[in-house]
Amino acid sequence: MEKITKEKTDLYDSVLVAFLLALIGGFLDAYTYVVRGEVFATMQTGNMILLVIKGMKYNWALTWNYVLPIISFAIGAVISELLRDLLTKRKMKINWQQILLTIEMFILIVVIFIPDGSGNILATCLISIVAALQMNGFNKMKGHTFFSTMCTGNLSSGSVFLYKGIRKKDVQYLIKSLRYLGVIIFFILGAFLGSLIFQYTKALSLLLPCGVLGICFTILFFDKREIEVFPS
Repeated sequence: MEKITKEKTDLYDSVLVAFLLALIGGFLDAYTYVVRGEVFATMQTGNMILLVIKGMKYNWALTWNYVLPIISFAIGAVISELLRDLLTKRKMKINWQQILLTIEMFILIVVIFIPDGSGNILATCLISIVAALQMNGFNKMKGHTFFSTMCTGNLSSGSVFLYKGIRKKDVQYLIKSLRYLGVIIFFILGAFLGSLIFQYTKALSLLLPCGVLGICFTILFFDKREIEVFPS
């Protein structure tokens, strides 16, 4: 058995927060695709592919629907790093990740009031910023990198840990694999819940991810705790 160490970790690193944020990630991607004109807010790879497809068909006017969310996502990533640099060294009652969550909730509430149709590009761009803030601010689960806004990286990591668990007959690797599986399931669950809710309400559907973000915000008030850290 490989050596197990112990270290302090913040609750933003917890499995529960990872699952809840994955739920939001799946919900928001379903929201922008179904409600806001078939554009992804979190999976920018998909937007890049759609951008090329539309460009090959000379639908130049439609390409902006994909270019602007990509740019917005990049802006969101820069904002998250800027806030990290500005806030991590300051003593505050809330940490910088909680500030990110607050900004996310505020932006989603603004999107609720943006009309369908003419406001779709603006709404998608704002949600792309939310996705970038979330992805950069919360990218660890029990010390390992994970993604709350997409599944490809999680699928790869989960598969590798599953292989290691079987080859080394180590249950700890299998547990890690199950965590990634859980993230993927919650992402899919978010998209599923969104698809159900959109049938009845579109404007107010974003209240669900706002509520989940509020739960994550509350969780982060808990103190640091000591966890066992297993080797990669």
